[in-house]
Amino acid sequence: MMEKTGRQRYIIWIFAGLLVLGFLVFGWRQFFGFNKNDEIFYISTVYRFFQGDAMLIDEWNNGQLFAFITYPLFMLVRLFHNSNDGIVLIFRFLYLFFQAAVATYCFVWLKRFGWIRIFPALFYFVTTPYNINALSYNTLVLGFVLLTLVTVASADEIKTRDAVLCGVFIAGAVLSNPYAVILFVLYGCICAGCSLYGKRTGRKPDSALSFRTFFFMGVGAFIIFVLFVAFVFSRGTLQEILEGFSYIVMDSERQKDFWEKLSKYFIRIHRYYKIEVYVTGILLLLRLADRKRKIPDPAYLAVSVISAIPYIIYYGFFWEMVGINYMLIPLSFPGLTAYVVSTDKDRRLFYGWYVPGVIYTLAAHFATNTGIYTVSAAYMIAGAASMLLIWKAVKEHSAVWLRILVCILLVVQFAGCIWQRIFYVWGDEHLPELNVRLETGPMEGIYTTEENAGLYGDVLQDMDDLELTSQDKLFVVGIAPWMYLYTDAECASHSTWETLETDPLIRIYYELHPEKLPTVVYYYRYEEDVLDTDLAYYFKDMGYEASVMRRGVVLQRR
Repeated sequence: MMEKTGRQRYIIWIFAGLLVLGFLVFGWRQFFGFNKNDEIFYISTVYRFFQGDAMLIDEWNNGQLFAFITYPLFMLVRLFHNSNDGIVLIFRFLYLFFQAAVATYCFVWLKRFGWIRIFPALFYFVTTPYNINALSYNTLVLGFVLLTLVTVASADEIKTRDAVLCGVFIAGAVLSNPYAVILFVLYGCICAGCSLYGKRTGRKPDSALSFRTFFFMGVGAFIIFVLFVAFVFSRGTLQEILEGFSYIVMDSERQKDFWEKLSKYFIRIHRYYKIEVYVTGILLLLRLADRKRKIPDPAYLAVSVISAIPYIIYYGFFWEMVGINYMLIPLSFPGLTAYVVSTDKDRRLFYGWYVPGVIYTLAAHFATNTGIYTVSAAYMIAGAASMLLIWKAVKEHSAVWLRILVCILLVVQFAGCIWQRIFYVWGDEHLPELNVRLETGPMEGIYTTEENAGLYGDVLQDMDDLELTSQDKLFVVGIAPWMYLYTDAECASHSTWETLETDPLIRIYYELHPEKLPTVVYYYRYEEDVLDTDLAYYFKDMGYEASVMRRGVVLQRR
């Protein structure tokens, strides 16, 4: 008993040491990279709600619900830091703390798997979609779905408090990506079916499949739902929400035919992982046909692992565009093979974590217009489960060579993720070129290129010259959400995301919200000829006066 306790303590110290080391390395990395678009959009969205704008009424971006989760954090930050200076760096560290907390939760709950639990817990920590270190709908949903599935797959008996906690996690996932509700609905149907079957046969279903567990998950989710409804209706009415709701859900990519979206999912997987798809398919057919088991189980797993390693190396070390996402899919194939060839199958791990993880990647595909980028990032969940499935299959055999091969797989996977996490920069130049420190504004403390630093400084100087106050309303044409963070002026756009001069929603928004007409319109990085566009005449006809500034064209009516 003492020996077992000592071993557990040793495992805990190893995990804690690796987590702290990773936190220090990634913490250093947070100081580099000026992401002008995505990352700051997430913060500028919650900032407009902090200023008093109403969710689902003043904001029309269809990804806005995640801001309900980050809103309390923003309020907490502003309680101790009464400005937006350095807010991007602060939120990068908040995201790192969120990752560390999720990884620790997974490590604690995965105790039944022994020391190997270190790997799936840290796997989540060393990955992040697009290498954007931000609390966003892309990152939050992966964390919450993982927390839910780890709880379901790990607990010997799911108690009431565990089910309620899972419900809270599910609510967080749905707020981040509403399509995640598909998992909850499917789970409810399975629980209802198992409970009915149990009543007919007199067999009590597993706690993970009982309707009672599903009910209390619903209780947990309902608590968050009540808080969300209270927040939304504290600033507006149902009629106001319905007035703009059709414009919130208006998205041509998400409105594509169901079968077209479904087929594209498999087409994209096949396009980027063709050999591994064929190898896995052949292995599964061979296994099905080999009823006398003439081919040893380790051979199936070894071939599957060998087919995955080159893809991980290629996307992890040589692929130029978002390799940190692409390299997450290959691991899921040997995970499937491992479960098929295992003698003592861990059904809760497979059906309670791996399968829902794969299903979520399909839901993510339906929710996005970024295709394989988002799908591959979502495969982190199934990939983490695959590590446990693979090691369980390996332990059933005494083949040392197989263990070595699997260790190579894990080393390559982690090495690629860490390499990408450190050196891949989304939205800026390569790491060695980021040598100019930004000294003020929302990006304060972050290093970027000299060119970007010049752009940033010029725009902030333009903002200073405009002398915007809390009585002003600012509308930025183009994509520069960080401009909203630099001023106390109210956001006068239907979204802080990219709004071009040709956007048909601009006039509709002001028709429904005349009180939102801007006092200042800033055409970010536009030339003077933009004043000849229909949108410019729309404002000029209302008495707006034009001027040209350092990095844009301005229309004012103050």
